[in-house]
Amino acid sequence: MSSYAEESRRAARGWKGPVRRYDLLKEVTIATIVVFAIVAVLSLAFAAPHAPAITLERWARAAPDDFTATALAELTGSSDTAQYGPPYNNGTASVQYLGPVSFQKLGGIAIPVDTAQDFVIGPLKASASSEVGTALAEWEGASEARRRTWRAAAASSSVRIRNGRVELTNGGDTGPVAPLLTALLALAGTGGLDAQLVDAPGSFYSEDYTRSLLFLADGQYMAGIADGYHLLGEQWGVMNEIGSWPGQPWLAPYAVWYHIPPWSTSGTDISVVVTVLGLALVVFLVPFIPGLRSLPKALGVYKLVWRSYYARYGRDSSSERRE
Repeated sequence: MSSYAEESRRAARGWKGPVRRYDLLKEVTIATIVVFAIVAVLSLAFAAPHAPAITLERWARAAPDDFTATALAELTGSSDTAQYGPPYNNGTASVQYLGPVSFQKLGGIAIPVDTAQDFVIGPLKASASSEVGTALAEWEGASEARRRTWRAAAASSSVRIRNGRVELTNGGDTGPVAPLLTALLALAGTGGLDAQLVDAPGSFYSEDYTRSLLFLADGQYMAGIADGYHLLGEQWGVMNEIGSWPGQPWLAPYAVWYHIPPWSTSGTDISVVVTVLGLALVVFLVPFIPGLRSLPKALGVYKLVWRSYYARYGRDSSSERRE
């Protein structure tokens, strides 16, 4: 096998094959027009169907029971987000480790999320509704021990919505929890809970939908819609498009590991991430890895690709001897 330096010298030698005039500007212009026309036609013929945005308003109107149950979980601290862990809070439910190391913990809490405050109490305070003022005052005036008692009773209660009002039964003293949930359901139904009150309190514009997406993900409504579009993780959702349209095949090298044991049974993302990064690193370092970098030459596939050229112009005898 020749060295990397020798291969470089051979690649730098002068070209002895045929030469012809080539108008690069003309070729680029023609290629651009042709590709643009093809993309335009394919976009019109095969564009993915438009699906309306999933908002908190749409959720509250279409599935008020699910919205209310999720809001109760946010208030009592029993939702997935409330117990998640870094980068949102100090929970431990979704903390992943690679051996003894947790990169989540090393990164710390970069996006602090207090589900009770950010998803329920804060938006209700910002809405300035007089109807909920009494319930808010009772909640904020109570001691933390008293709030824990209300949360525990609410978490074990049956939830029912009657004429737009939330009722909690069989759980004991739930304090102002039911009125708070009633007000939040009404606020969400008007569209007042979207964006500003959850994602960017005090701001008119926001392009960061982290908190509202976390709120939606804690419920069943968005997951049900994703299931219908085959966008769940077990449905290869990371590389699917809405409906049966072509998705993102370039994500297959990442998505495939979630469907192959032991990655599919480990229940963690970090193992997949490390695997994909390791494989990508090998690909990037191919020119520097002895043996592996010479594999194309050893396989001789290039001889098949260039067989018509060799048949017409012959081979470089000096290079053939080196091979």
